[in-house]
Amino acid sequence: MIQVVAAIIIKNDQLLLSKRLEHSHQGGKWEFPGGKVESNESLEIALARELKEEINIEIKEPIFFDEITFDYSEKSVHLHFFLISQFSGEPQGLEGQQVEWFSINQIKD
Repeated sequence: MIQVVAAIIIKNDQLLLSKRLEHSHQGGKWEFPGGKVESNESLEIALARELKEEINIEIKEPIFFDEITFDYSEKSVHLHFFLISQFSGEPQGLEGQQVEWFSINQIKD
């Protein structure tokens, strides 16, 4: 089972999503930014590291939101979601991924 952290980043009533690169697993889909937890990391440390590496922000006071396990045909992931309302830096896709702010209504679609 792969442990994954994901950030629900909120600013001005909008949520930040990043688009998975086409060549990656589930490529082309929008997701909450985050990534895999390394064996020696806490969830919060992994989240801070992934967000700095992927979208160049530093988070403050992540709040645990929920967790789910999802079984794909080729692997299982345990997702840990955190709410982030305080961060520094301007989010940008450091790994070539598209990063955009969406209203909650847009995400429902």
